Order: sequence, then C-alpha cells, then structure tokens
Amino acid sequence: MPGLDDSATGRDDHEEHESLDSEWSGASPSPENLQICEEDCPHARGSNVLLGRLPPEIWNLTMLKQLIVSYNNFGGAIPREIGNLQNLEFLNVAINYLTGPIPFEIFNISTIREISMPLNELTGHLPSNVGLFLPNLQHLFLGENKLSGTIPSSISNASQLTRLDLSSNSFSGLIPKSLGNLRLLGRLNLAQNNLTIDSSNPELNIFSSLSNSAYLWALFLSNNPLNDILPSSFGNLSTSLQYLYINNCNIKGIIPIDIGNLSKLIALSLDTNELVGPIPTTMGRLHKLQVLYLSNNRLEGPIPYELCHLESLYKMVFDGSEISGPIPACLNNLTLLRYLYLGSNQLTSVIPLSLWSLKYILEVDLSSNSLSGPLSSEIGNMKVLRELELSRNQLFGHIPTTIGSLKDLTNLSLANNRLEGSIPDAFGELLSLEFLDFSSNNLSGGIPKSLEGVLQLKYLNLSFNRLQGEIPVAGPFVNFSAASFMSNDGLCGAPRLHVPPCKASDPRPKRTTAAHILKYVLPTIGLTMLIVTLVLVWTRRRKRNMKIPVEENPLPLATWRRISQQELLQATEGFSANNLLGKGSFGSVYQGRLSDGMIVAIKVFDLVVEGAFKSFDTECGVLRNIRHRNLLKIISTCSNMDFKAFVMEYMPNGNLEKWLYSQDHCLSILQRLDIMINVASALEYLHYGYSTPIVHCDLKPNNILLDEDLVAHVADFGIAKLLGDGDSMMQTMTLATIGYMAPEYGSEGIVSTSGDVYSYGILLMETFTRKKPTDDMFAGEMSLKRWVEESSAISVTKVIDASLLTTESDYASIKDCISSIMELALHCCAELPEQRVNAKSISIKLNKIKLKFLQDSEGS
Repeated sequence: MPGLDDSATGRDDHEEHESLDSEWSGASPSPENLQICEEDCPHARGSNVLLGRLPPEIWNLTMLKQLIVSYNNFGGAIPREIGNLQNLEFLNVAINYLTGPIPFEIFNISTIREISMPLNELTGHLPSNVGLFLPNLQHLFLGENKLSGTIPSSISNASQLTRLDLSSNSFSGLIPKSLGNLRLLGRLNLAQNNLTIDSSNPELNIFSSLSNSAYLWALFLSNNPLNDILPSSFGNLSTSLQYLYINNCNIKGIIPIDIGNLSKLIALSLDTNELVGPIPTTMGRLHKLQVLYLSNNRLEGPIPYELCHLESLYKMVFDGSEISGPIPACLNNLTLLRYLYLGSNQLTSVIPLSLWSLKYILEVDLSSNSLSGPLSSEIGNMKVLRELELSRNQLFGHIPTTIGSLKDLTNLSLANNRLEGSIPDAFGELLSLEFLDFSSNNLSGGIPKSLEGVLQLKYLNLSFNRLQGEIPVAGPFVNFSAASFMSNDGLCGAPRLHVPPCKASDPRPKRTTAAHILKYVLPTIGLTMLIVTLVLVWTRRRKRNMKIPVEENPLPLATWRRISQQELLQATEGFSANNLLGKGSFGSVYQGRLSDGMIVAIKVFDLVVEGAFKSFDTECGVLRNIRHRNLLKIISTCSNMDFKAFVMEYMPNGNLEKWLYSQDHCLSILQRLDIMINVASALEYLHYGYSTPIVHCDLKPNNILLDEDLVAHVADFGIAKLLGDGDSMMQTMTLATIGYMAPEYGSEGIVSTSGDVYSYGILLMETFTRKKPTDDMFAGEMSLKRWVEESSAISVTKVIDASLLTTESDYASIKDCISSIMELALHCCAELPEQRVNAKSISIKLNKIKLKFLQDSEGS
C-alpha cells in the first residue's frame, strides 16, 4: 500500500520540503506577512518562502491563538518572548532552519494544543518538567532535529496527548515507562535515536506499559539500541495497533507466539535484529496485515503454511536470514502480494509452479538459496513483473522463452546457476529491460541480435558461459565493456571487448555434398586414431610400471601459459625501476610486455624476506581453481629454487588507494558504488562460491585493482586462509593490516569470513569518507568506525567525502544514499562476529541502494 513505509520516517503528516525557486527578499518580515490568527481561522500551513528571523513584534500579539509559519526559510533561534503568547493554541514552525534550544517558556503555555517543530536544526534538551503545565496539549511534533538528553517521564502529565513524535534526534537513556499512562495516545514515534529499554524485567518495559494504551494505533521504535527481548506479553499491546516498526533495534530472542493477538496490524517490521527460532504460525491470524518485514535476522525453520492465510499481504520481506525448506506452494493464495523477497536464505527444492500464477506481482527475489530444478514456462504469467532475481541457486535446464512476454521487466538476474542452451531471441522484446545478468552458467549459442533493440539496457553480464559467435554492435552494446563477455571462448568482435576479431564470410562457392561430408568424417577418423594411439602409449607405460610426471598447474588450462624467468627479465628490462608499479610486504610488482606483445603485471617475491615462500605457496593454493570476474586473474607462475613470480592481468587504472587520495583523480558516487559492489561480489564468491570457504584476511584499498573500465578486481591472497571442512574459523599468527583487522583477529588471531566482512565495512567507510582508518584524527578512543557512528547520528554530511557534494547535483539523493551505505558499513563492523551481516546480503543491499539512488536522481 502506498505510504505505509513513510510512517516510520518521522515526518508524520508533513510533506517533503520542496525546493522552491522564488525567495522573499528583504529584511525580517512584518507580522502582516505571517499566517497568524487572533480569532479562529482554518488550520492552514505556511509556505510563503519567508527569510530572516521571526520578527520580535509577534510576541506583542498577546491574543494570538495560531502561529503557523511552516515551510519557510526562517533561521536563528526561537525567541523566549514566545512565552508572552498565553492564549496560543497552535504553534507550527515546521520545516525551517531554526537553530538553538526550544525555549522552555513554550512548555508553560497552558492553552496550547499543538506544538509542531519538525525538520529544523534545534538543539538542547527538553525541560525536566515538560508536560506538567500542558493540560490541553494533544500533538507534540519535534522530529528530525538535533535534540539530545533524556525523555523526561513528566511528559506523561500531558494527559491529552494523542500524537508524540520525537524521532530522528539524539535522545538517549531509557524510554520512560510512564508513556503507558497516556491513555489517549494514538501515535508514538521515537525512531532513530539512542534510546534503550529496561532489560531488568522484560515484563515491565515499554511494551508492557503500553498495553494500557487502548487507542494506540502506530508505534515506531526503529533504529534505537533497545538491546532486549520481546516479552511474552508482547501480544497484549493495544488491540487498535495497526503500524508496528521495531527494526534495527538489537532485539534478541524469539518472536513471541502471542503476536497473533495483534489482529488489526497492517504493517509489521522486525527486520535487522538478532531474532532466532521459527516464524510463529500464529502470524497467520494477522488477516489485515499488508506489510511484513522479517529480513536480516537469524530466523530458522520453514516458512509456515499459515502465512498463506494473510490474504491482504502486499509485501513480504524475509531476505538475509536462515529460513530453510521449500517455498510453500500455497503462496499463490496471496493474490494481493506485489513484493516477495526471500533471498539469502537456505531454501531448497524446486520453485513451486503455483508461484508463477501470481500474475500481478511486481518484484520477486529468491537469490542466494539452494533452489533447484528447471524454470517453468509458466513464468510468463507474471505479466506486470518488474524485477526477477534468481541468481546463486542450482537451477538447470533452458531459459524459458516466455520470459520475453514480460514487457514491464526492468531487472533480470539468473547468474550463478547451471542453466544451459541458448539465450532466447524473444528477449529482444523486453523493451523496458535495464539490468540483465546471465553470468556463470553453461549457456551456449550466440548472443541474440534482437537485444540491440533493448535500448534501455544499462547493465549486461554474460561472462563465464560457453557463448559463441559475433557480439552485437548496435544499440546498448555500444556502451558495454569486455567485463560483460569475459570467459566465453567462442565469442568474437571488436578489439575493445578483448575477444578475437570475427572471420570474414568465405566468398568462395559452396562445397559439394561430398566435401561437406568429408568435413565431418575426416575429423572423426583422426580423433579415433588419436584415441587408439593414446591407449597404446598408456598401456605400454603401465606395463613398464612407469609413472608419467604431471605438473600441477595452479590455474585452469584455458588460461595457463608457460613463461620463463628469462622472458620475464626481458619483459621488464631486467626488472628496471622504470617499470616498478609498487612494493608490498613480500616483494615488488612490475609492468612488463611479453614476447607476444601482451602487457602484464609481474609480482616478484623477495625470497630473503621471512614468509615469502609461504606467501607464494598460499597464493598458489588459493588461486589454483578459483575464478571470478572480480578476482585478479593470474596468467602464469614462474618458480624455481631462487626465483618465484606471478604473471598477472595488468590493471591500467592502478588501485583504489590511488583514486581515493590522488589530487588528479576523482571517483563519482556511482563509480564508488560500482567498485564496492564488485568487491562484495568477489567476497561472496570466496566465502560461498567455492567448495572450501576462503578468507582473504587483508581487504584494503591497495588490494582493490581497477581495470580500464574501473571494474574492481580483488588481489593479493598472500595471507589468505582456506577453512577446513565444517570449520567456521581458525587461528593464525600472521597479522593483517592495522586499521582493517577485525577485533578478534587483532587480539586472538581468529580468522573467519566474518573478519573479512569487518574489513569490508571499514573499506566501505573509507571509500565514501576518504578517511583512512589510520588517519591522525583517529587517536585514543576515537576510530573511523566510531567517528562514522557518532557523526552520522547528527548528520551524514559530516563524514561524506566533500568532493561528492561538489561533483553531483542532487544533494538530497546523495545524503540518503550515503546514509544507507554507512548504515550497512556499521552492520558489517559490529563488534561481535555473529552480529555482522554475511557477504551474501552485502551486494544485494548495495545494489538496492544503487537502484534507489538512480531512481531518486532521475526523479529529482
């Protein structure tokens, strides 16, 4: 339902502050310019775009009943003389630029019924006696300011309060249990503060005290460190409750069974907590529920069949948990369902055919599960589908041609499955398509030329398949890079795509039928003779009890080539300093040109350095079989007793460190997002895409290399670790880079995939703040993580790299985007490993952040 998610933003009934071109010019306005009433007048809003300070003459209008100057550009402090208006009933100064503390005198005006001051820059704290002298106050709106301190328990003395909004401030301390004494309270919004609840007795905390609020219909506590469990009496909250948002609150334990008693719930959000255990079957009794968020918890067990009774459900968001078992076939009962997110769980079995009968659904995400079986042609029934995300599963068979009938489809990902066959020509009919990812499958045949007509296509990834033939050149293909087509040995096309040129068609006459037959017969005869010869050689060697020596290649044969030490000397002009690209802990990296003209990077190990031999062996062991578009490709190794080197793919744009801190380079917000999405994709592959989890152990800007298209490639596996069967962690004596190490790595040498996630979080912060974790400003108790955490709570603009604000035009979109990124980074950097998000959900979240940023930017 439109507007449901807006309820938790803290804006209450206020609209977005529009950017207006016209401005009132001149000195402070006179009282005649203001919307003021000395008699009853309609409850209007401001929006005159007035400037300056509130004129002092107002405070002489002692009979004034309504003062409404909202939606203007007033600045400065609210004068204390406002206390002179002892007949004032409505005070609305919302959405201005007012600063300083709220004059305590306002809270002594006994006639006042509404105080509305949201979306200003007010500071300070509330008086300890707030509420004692406000017998008529019904609405108190102070959201989205910079207020701090505790919420005084005396506020419950304002017994007529029906709406209280203190959201998006810096209030701290306990949520007063006395709020439960506000018998008429209908809407309570305390979201986005630093509030906690009394954990000494869960049955006496805020949830229990609010059970007496019979009129409470909306409760927002999101983004507060509540650090508690939901009490067993949770279901005793008001039976009038319609909106309940308790997401990102460090809530632990299980979801109470009696949650099913909240029969009037329309929207329920418990996502991004630490909830465990099964989803209660009693949720099936919430027949009016339209929005259900349970994502990013540690919920387990199957999706209860009883949820199929939620016939009003519009949005189901369960991604990023540990939910297992099959997708219930009865989900097709949810005919009003428009958004289904089940990604990054442990779902198994085939996708039920009934799911495809949800013909009005808009977005489906089943990615990063263990779903198997073929894709049904019934998928074509979802006529209004906009996004379909099925990547990282075990789907096989052919891609249904019926997908071509989904005319509104904008995003489609079937990456990292076992699909085969060709890409249907019908995909050329998907004229709305913007994102298409078929990478890491077994697709064959050619790339349909019909895709040239999909002009909206902005992202295409067909890499790591068995495609062949000419790469189309028109339409969106003009903008695609080599990264879209890599590791398809049969493709040909333009040199910029790093594929062989296509052979010109043969102008000679067609051969006779006999010649045509010989074309197939002769190779068959030759192959047979070769097999017989090999069998004879093998038999003779076996009889002589001889073993054929096999050199173990640390790379796939398709990319392996033998290169001598002499050729490397020639390629680098004797390892000349002019060709030096950089130095690391165990050696140096040079640029070189091989005898065939290929430009490469050559990492030469300094064998005098302790640990160099082990580092070489470790990288060989890690890179032996892995391959991913966002991992640096090793072309060959050169190894003897006195010399060890890697020959690697050359990255013409250097590393992320250079781009972040050089005066000659500047990355846009989208480029940084794309780079971090690339790194997240590589990290997910290392942790989940290989038979044995691989921990990189040293993620940092120096190890993120950028190719000619600024696509990121993770490099340097010198201290990486392979976790053994069933192991989730191991210990090591090898230290990683200071500033990027997880706490448990630095103190106890514990290596785990969660440690990589921590390093990624620090890297994410650094990329968008342009501050190193070892910066001089981070001393004593202050760290990059703490700085981001504390500064973002006030304003994200305090941490954002200033260059992003000067190179982009849409300030509001950037601010919102960076806020989401920093929130994700802090989740990656949780103090305890088990509290961190996993690598599977990072790229999903970043892609969603990017998509929202693009939509917001286009809409502005």
